Amino acid sequence: MHSRIRHPERVSPAELDDYLRAGWRCTGQAIYTSHFMRFPPETHGRIYSTIPTRLSLRGYSFRKSLRKLYRKVQEQFEVRSGMPLAWDEAMEEVHEKYQLAFPDRPLADLEAYQKKPTGPFTFDTRCVKVYHEGQLIAFSLFNLGEKSLYSSQGIYDPEWSRYSLGFFTMLEEIRYAQQTGRSYFYPGYVVPGYPEFDYKKRVGPLEMFLLHSRKWVPESEVRPEQIPVNRMRAALERLKTKLQDTGIDSHLLEYALFDIRFFDNRPLPFLEFPLLLLLSSPEPARYCPAVVFIPELQQYAVLDIKFFGIGVHHVPTYQEVMERKPTVVRYPIAIMEIIGEKLELEPTVTLLEREIRNTSFL
Repeated sequence: MHSRIRHPERVSPAELDDYLRAGWRCTGQAIYTSHFMRFPPETHGRIYSTIPTRLSLRGYSFRKSLRKLYRKVQEQFEVRSGMPLAWDEAMEEVHEKYQLAFPDRPLADLEAYQKKPTGPFTFDTRCVKVYHEGQLIAFSLFNLGEKSLYSSQGIYDPEWSRYSLGFFTMLEEIRYAQQTGRSYFYPGYVVPGYPEFDYKKRVGPLEMFLLHSRKWVPESEVRPEQIPVNRMRAALERLKTKLQDTGIDSHLLEYALFDIRFFDNRPLPFLEFPLLLLLSSPEPARYCPAVVFIPELQQYAVLDIKFFGIGVHHVPTYQEVMERKPTVVRYPIAIMEIIGEKLELEPTVTLLEREIRNTSFL
């Protein structure tokens, strides 16, 4: 379950703490988990791991550079924090200016706020607002747990961008979290290898949620080989090499529809892994073997899969993929059968050799 989204009517502060602790995140008034994404999204780029982060507030204080930025804004603008969300014309105006400058960064659930400006909302959603001479120039939304604060989104008038108001509102949320006795500040995810989200690291020593251990670990202790997508790719590359030594051809693919459960809830056995190793099969109509590596278990699973969809015919699609060997496959894939799971490397090779050999004699 690497990609799920839920739209509950209500999430209590204690429930939000539990979700965040388990690596889930907020988007508007929904709660979701997604450990892999494609960046840049507008071009359906490469698959990366998205790593949930949090900042422990026990003993935390702003370092010198953050204190300087924080004081600069506090001295020049009026700042209000902690009021319940109530969408108004001033927020709408700032958001419109922000959208003109950053059309790819929409405020999540904007229509919900416009239709029901004072809720009721799923979360206890609060605001930070920044004013210049009585005019709103920036705001942020955050959700409160009992012991946590989730930083949802910062919006600002680009005319005032030189003051780093988007980052300032994060600092103000941290200050509010500390003053109200919260233990953790959750700024969302970072993407190792894709620096667009690295600004979140500026707040201080973050912890990262590692999928294989389900534990929070200091960022400084996380090695590149522990990043889930790196682990998966390396494991499948090792298997590919082993299979090649036995004479079995295979092709490592990124699967574009790994997050299909975000938009398709039909009771179909969708494949939900971002990487798969597709094997050569003498009878793809009867048996189409593929292997995935499960990061939570650090083990392999052998599957019988099928390409499907409107206008998609399995055998010619399979043959095209194995002949052209594209980097990414964008057709829906269904799991027809789990042939083997919770397998180490050598048992996986043995199982595949037997399965391919048996299929050859059908």
